Amino acid sequence: MKNMSVAWFSFNLATSAIILSSFAVHVITKAGWLLGLSKSLAYINTAIFVVIAVMFILRLVLNPRGTLGMFVNPIQGPFTATISIAIMLLSLDWSIVLHSVSVAEAFFYTGLALHTIITIVSLISLFLHPGIEVAMMNPGWYMPAVGNLLVPYIGSLLVHEGAHLPETLLGAYLGTGVMFWVALFAVWVYRSIFHHPPPARMLGTAWINLAPPSVIPLAYEALLGFTPPEYRRLLSMIGGSAGHAGGTAAASVVLLKALLGFIYYTFWGLNLFLLAIVAGMTIIYIVQGKAEFAESWWALVFPQAAYTIATIHLYMHVPEAWLYWLALALYASTIVSYIVVSLLSLYYGILELKGRQPPQPLRPLEE
Repeated sequence: MKNMSVAWFSFNLATSAIILSSFAVHVITKAGWLLGLSKSLAYINTAIFVVIAVMFILRLVLNPRGTLGMFVNPIQGPFTATISIAIMLLSLDWSIVLHSVSVAEAFFYTGLALHTIITIVSLISLFLHPGIEVAMMNPGWYMPAVGNLLVPYIGSLLVHEGAHLPETLLGAYLGTGVMFWVALFAVWVYRSIFHHPPPARMLGTAWINLAPPSVIPLAYEALLGFTPPEYRRLLSMIGGSAGHAGGTAAASVVLLKALLGFIYYTFWGLNLFLLAIVAGMTIIYIVQGKAEFAESWWALVFPQAAYTIATIHLYMHVPEAWLYWLALALYASTIVSYIVVSLLSLYYGILELKGRQPPQPLRPLEE
């Protein structure tokens, strides 16, 4: 308990990703069982989060110096944002799937406060630490940026339900998340090209590259009022006024579509090629027999789910058939990743309880 890893919260983060992507697929397929699955998992995920949170609080009580030291560590610190992101995603579970705004707000404000602290502390630690090398960088450092991007997305949805949150404050989180991700992504590209590739057991973190470009268009459309229902309503309003000002209405439609296209094609489009690159790297490691199971494998789930949801939103804006099938394929791969990582985690846990060393492909990430 004194050394409990924050990676435990990755289970809640990944399960929320499954809940939200299942709900999104339900919206376009009208499959009732997906709605039932989302609701059931939302309750289960919340209960398990409470158990894990109590355990982590016990760690803080038993080992306060080690726990707080993890938060200010420049390498481990950014990954502690897993905790605050898991809390904020529970807010989405309760607002979108379970339709309980009051519970959703409680989770959101708690996660927001914790994430703000983690982000500031992590960045200060990175800026002031004297011994960080470029080769130490991994996409886990994106976690604070990902959380900042979720703030305007979740916050805007709660505002639509009656919450009182300043749009400018949500915009500040959005700008911080976008710019810090752009900077850190450039560092990752540089590190990947000019330094040795990351060890196989850290391969899972490479999938985190898909998370920010997936959440960014969702955050922009929520903050600017371009969610699929609102977007269709705006187009309908413009179309209704076309008889009075045809030229102006036509120009407004073009500009609206151009703005939405710029947001989606810049980030969602980048992800399409990042997905191919990261998937190719994963296949090469597996074929070469270098794949080793580690806690970082939980990072496979959320980015795929986020890209699934972004693709579904784009499909609802631009109903092209290939986007529909791409979204279903991404959802299927997300489910497979979730099941595989869950089974491997359970298998390793059982071996550890029995005092046995797991086989080479399942060797866990060492300290």
